[in-house]
Amino acid sequence: MNLLSSLNISAGALSVNEKAISVVSHNVSNMNTEGYHKQRVNLAARNIAGQIGDNPDNQVRANGGVKIQNVMRYNDDYLNNYYREQLSLKNMYEQQLGDLDELANIFDDMEGEGIDGALGKFYEALNNLNQYPASSTARTNFIETAKTLCSVLNSKSAQLNKLTGESLGDGSTMESLQNSRIYSQYKGLNSALDDLAAVNKALQTTQTGTLTANNLLDRRDLILHDIAQYTDINIDEKQNGSVDLYIGDIPMVKGSSVLGHLELTPGEIYKQTHSDWDDETVVISIVNKTDTGIQEIVSKANSSFTGGSIGGLLASGMDKDDGETTAASVQNSLNKLAEEVANIFNDLNVNSKAFCIDPTNTNHLKATNANNKIFVGGKDGTETVTAANIRLADGLLTDSGIWNISCAYFDNMEDFDINAVGNSNNVQKMLETRSQGQQALDGMSIEDYYSALLGRIASAGDSSKTLYETQCDVVDSLENQLDSAYGVDLNEELVDLVKYQTAYAAAAQVFNVVNNCLDTLMSLGR
Repeated sequence: MNLLSSLNISAGALSVNEKAISVVSHNVSNMNTEGYHKQRVNLAARNIAGQIGDNPDNQVRANGGVKIQNVMRYNDDYLNNYYREQLSLKNMYEQQLGDLDELANIFDDMEGEGIDGALGKFYEALNNLNQYPASSTARTNFIETAKTLCSVLNSKSAQLNKLTGESLGDGSTMESLQNSRIYSQYKGLNSALDDLAAVNKALQTTQTGTLTANNLLDRRDLILHDIAQYTDINIDEKQNGSVDLYIGDIPMVKGSSVLGHLELTPGEIYKQTHSDWDDETVVISIVNKTDTGIQEIVSKANSSFTGGSIGGLLASGMDKDDGETTAASVQNSLNKLAEEVANIFNDLNVNSKAFCIDPTNTNHLKATNANNKIFVGGKDGTETVTAANIRLADGLLTDSGIWNISCAYFDNMEDFDINAVGNSNNVQKMLETRSQGQQALDGMSIEDYYSALLGRIASAGDSSKTLYETQCDVVDSLENQLDSAYGVDLNEELVDLVKYQTAYAAAAQVFNVVNNCLDTLMSLGR
């Protein structure tokens, strides 16, 4: 019986070391597999059940050789969680840098072109009109430069809207939303949530400490890394390796069930049925999709997406109070500039003390009309002026309209002289606005305000580039640490291979010896 027991022990040792060599082979073959965690066989002494006591003979009989206790998967939960946090930040910075690069391209005009060039030519034409207020040529030139200024503002606003539309849609239609970057991100995140639930289900029915479970855990971590690229996440890992996942404090996946999927709605459509809309271009809702329908869990969850590519995309459509430069904040600044240009020149042109030239007798003055504005907003001219809708008033575009620009100003109406064309020149007051600070423009002149906006865009781009490059270094460093923690090291595998090979050869030798002993006994029995 002792010889047969020894034969079984050595045979078991052969099997265990063969399996250990198989794990080494598995490690080596997956050394370049993304997300693979190296594995090690943990061995333990195997005892045969029964009463052992202190009798040495019983103890020897109880020896069962060696067994595989489990297959350990190398892992560092803290490092994994920290890596996901930093990966989320990297993707957010990457998205913001991309948007700022696009912003810089929109406003990267050649010298003398763009809004600054249009403002310069506008004031040059105004200076010429100040010198020759009765000149039809000077007036026509001024009107043309004003039209050009409006056109450039319209163009820049359209490019900003296009940039926002590419990120978030136009805020009005599902078609534009479905063609936006955030839509593809939302589909990717929903798909990853489904994948995580499927892996959780498999983990719940798989024994821990096995190759199958370890491979599922590798897949689980890859999915979590993928989700972290979309947004910040929190997880709660269970004993069997499955995880509950939260976005903010919203439960999205619990075990094998997806409790929440993302749903996107254009802001203009959302506000028709919800009172909590706050100028968002797109609204992210969390819904639970079942066979019986869709249940809305969180009507507006935008604030929960603070990181990742989705957080970065949402930020690009927000005009934040913290001074952060985004497409939306730049659009707002451009609207403020356009509105102030209209207010300044309209107020000067329709002032009760301002007078324009009588088109029927260009040597005489006449009182300006209260509706004689230079700039208006929208097709009918009654909308609030923005960069998108600013245009010249229709009255300036007629044959006699060039004379509607006021050119005389009398503080004391007793000094009014119908022949005083160009005297006490109101064009001079318009020209002086070039150096005057305006309260609505943060105390800056029109041109200085625009220059400051350009500086803000450039500075934000530089800062964003620095943040992104620094974050790339952080993520690269963490990836190296993770690779060191659970990546396959060929030197280590070679040591293990030699160790298990030697043990296998020794077990084979024991097996042969025991087998020879049994042959001898069998021959004696004859």
